[in-house]
Amino acid sequence: MTSLWIVTLAAFALLAFIIVVLIKTTRLRAWQGMLLFLLPLLLANLLWFSWLKPQQQQAAQQQAAIDYLAQTPGYRVLQTQEPALWQLLVQEMQLRLRRGETPQQATGELRGWLADLINQRLMRAPDAAVVNYIRVSVSAMQALGQRDPRLCFRFLYPQVNGGVNLTKTLSPTLNAQEAAAMEQLLLSSRGGDLPVDQPQAQQDLQRIVAALYKKWGDKLQQLNMPADTAVDRSSMCAMSVDLYSAILALPDKQAANLLRRMVALSG
Repeated sequence: MTSLWIVTLAAFALLAFIIVVLIKTTRLRAWQGMLLFLLPLLLANLLWFSWLKPQQQQAAQQQAAIDYLAQTPGYRVLQTQEPALWQLLVQEMQLRLRRGETPQQATGELRGWLADLINQRLMRAPDAAVVNYIRVSVSAMQALGQRDPRLCFRFLYPQVNGGVNLTKTLSPTLNAQEAAAMEQLLLSSRGGDLPVDQPQAQQDLQRIVAALYKKWGDKLQQLNMPADTAVDRSSMCAMSVDLYSAILALPDKQAANLLRRMVALSG
């Protein structure tokens, strides 16, 4: 950038010298020489403000998006693991930066874009990573539900009603825990889907549903139809917390097995 300015100033200095010489040695008048000097100056400013500067700003925004995402837990591993999704995230990040959002705000809005990927990785990750991620997610559900049950619903079902910006709605500590759990899940799930013990999962689910039915009754069936506009979204959050808490009370192997079966059925 500095070199460009030096070259530009040198060019205008040379132009000014040539015009002065022409005024002294030809019939060129001073006002004509001034016009000859100002015309390229005006053209240079037009070129700078209409094309060069916007191009530089766009490049700077793109780099800012890449740099921020490349340092953010959870998102940073996608650059190598999921390059196509990474490019989409960067483009959306750029768009939000141009709208005036901060990198932190923009990143929070991208969280819902990862829902399908996380479900895929829950099928592949080891038991400990699956259980840890769901345990942190339950803490997030509880925090969001206390603030506004609608936020909890959006966190649970981003495909239905859009995601939720966790950087705005969770405490810094819980937000960091959620990001770390997501990154652990992504890093440990590069292989194929793990087998599901269907009979064991069915047996565990039946016991849990029977216990929850005593509290929620027929309302529990709403968990199977989150997109239905008639469902009570406030209760959906509380029922989901109860369901996942009961699953997490199982030994890790059984809990992860049941969670994988649930993901497979919902997918």
